[in-house]
Amino acid sequence: MTRALGIHGVRNYRAGDADPEAGATRLRAAWAAALGPDSGLDLRTAYYADLLRGQRQGDQLDEAEAEFVTRWAAAWGVDTSAVQGRATGWLRWVCGQVAQRAGAAPAVVERAVRLFFPEVTRYFGAPARERVLDRVVRALERHRPRIVIAHSLGSVVAYEALHRLPEPRVDLFLTLGSPLALPAAIFDRLQPPPVAGLGARPPGVARWVNVADVGDFVAVPRGRLARVFAGVESVDDISVAPLWPHNVLDYLGHSVVRDILAVPRGQ
Repeated sequence: MTRALGIHGVRNYRAGDADPEAGATRLRAAWAAALGPDSGLDLRTAYYADLLRGQRQGDQLDEAEAEFVTRWAAAWGVDTSAVQGRATGWLRWVCGQVAQRAGAAPAVVERAVRLFFPEVTRYFGAPARERVLDRVVRALERHRPRIVIAHSLGSVVAYEALHRLPEPRVDLFLTLGSPLALPAAIFDRLQPPPVAGLGARPPGVARWVNVADVGDFVAVPRGRLARVFAGVESVDDISVAPLWPHNVLDYLGHSVVRDILAVPRGQ
């Protein structure tokens, strides 16, 4: 079987996770079930959700989170300066504008924003980023996967972690619903930083495939990732789930993803 490591995205902390290993075991079971018993993968998962856990009173975004939303909305062509303030009404208006452009329900877009941006903001703060990367790098060193599957924010973590390994020797780096190409908010904050507007494929990665649902509000701008990173194969014309197009289990169960994972079989 081929060794594989899954790296999760946002909102994966559960109160029942007594320690990181418990969280990793829970996620491994869910991902393995989505992939099916015939995946041919010896799957493990790296867990870091506890390190980005927040304690929020109410659901209003703070200033740093709102700034991320502003940059995300700009990728959709929305000028957020048209509405004053950053209160709940502002976020609802922004999400409504994005939903109109995406042909989606405003409530679904708003839910995606509230789930995604708080943890992204915490990841790019200190010292959370180093703690997360340290744990994921150790998981990569321990499991020595030939395939790395990374979803959502996990694709950002995986990208930076793989760059920290001298010789990761990864046959396939599969990113799902990735925000890596989001200008300013994420792309320009990556380590190592882009050079002349281009990001570098992690050393030792033989093949990088990016898959994004056509309606995934996190994986924007559509098609940009393959243009700003060298040597990326992009599949961004599929639909994994019309109502909630960012769920990792829907990605993992899609026939396109299963076909991609069936390619490398070396030990």
